[in-house]
Amino acid sequence: MGSFVRFLVAGLCSLAVLTGCASHRGAGTISPSGYAYNEAIAKTKSEQLLLNLVRLKYRDPIVFMDIDGITTQHQYVFSASAENLIPFRNTADGSSLIIPGASVSETPTTVYKPLDSSQFAQDLLAPIAPETVVLLANSGWSVERLMACCIERIGPLSNAASVSGPTPATIPDNYAFRQMAGLVRELQQEERVTIERLPGGEGAGTHLVIDAVDTDVCAPLRALLEAPDCAMEFRLVAKDSGRQADAAFAQTRTVLGALYTLSHAVDVPPAHLDAGLTTQSGVASARTPDWAAYLGNIFEVRAGASEPAGAAVKIFYRDHWYWIDDQDLQSKTTFNLVTFLLALQSAASDGASPLLTINAGG
Repeated sequence: MGSFVRFLVAGLCSLAVLTGCASHRGAGTISPSGYAYNEAIAKTKSEQLLLNLVRLKYRDPIVFMDIDGITTQHQYVFSASAENLIPFRNTADGSSLIIPGASVSETPTTVYKPLDSSQFAQDLLAPIAPETVVLLANSGWSVERLMACCIERIGPLSNAASVSGPTPATIPDNYAFRQMAGLVRELQQEERVTIERLPGGEGAGTHLVIDAVDTDVCAPLRALLEAPDCAMEFRLVAKDSGRQADAAFAQTRTVLGALYTLSHAVDVPPAHLDAGLTTQSGVASARTPDWAAYLGNIFEVRAGASEPAGAAVKIFYRDHWYWIDDQDLQSKTTFNLVTFLLALQSAASDGASPLLTINAGG
């Protein structure tokens, strides 16, 4: 029996080593697990935003859910089994081998919070705050991209208020606005454009300052904006300020208006157009032949019956797939911009909503 005892002791020691390793599991596995949750959350938020943009195209209700928390439960199971070894010749008795074992399982639980409070609804319907435009512009975002989705009017140029709601019957011609935005982008790349917040006083507020002095874009930009000279300044105001056509003001859209604006660039399957499920907009001018052109070709959501390959984000809705191509850098950038815009807007929401808890482990 001495041989059996030696095997038993060896097996128990091995099991103790495994137990010790498991007790320090956090240092080796919590970090990779966190990466997996990070990736899952990012994927969920992207799919939710794309789904809501597609819903707006179909005039369906939109719903936003926020992940309120993730908890995990770890279960450790240790075991030991014995195997009898066949005795050799001249061996008094056989021996038994103790085989230790261990397993670990992880069960995550995700808590979702519907963002359906009255405060969040007001945030969606509220004009984009000039301070938000300042934060985004000063973080390096293209002013041309910001103007395309967030600015409804600047001076005498309109970016079509009609697109801030359900898809209109006619695609507005914003060619002059797009030209202006492109010229301002050129100046921004030369560090001649600033958006700044001025303190109290007569000139208090958020101002878009454009320095086109001694540049090639001065003359065309002056003509478009009807400016007296090439040093231009516009005060950013919210849509509800009543400054619709004031030459010295630039007016933001509402947050929901920005989402609607991008939703028009969602492709619709021919069968859905034939069935009248969405509005098929007519063309007012050859200079703006489609919604992608209206947006300056910065955003497009494709549609098809088959699941796409190489999609940055994709969702299945109304028996079809909708996606943003992974190689479409313009659309991906604009999509990220809207993600930041919603995050800044929802940060102010404090309404209490019921929590939906889903055990992700089934």
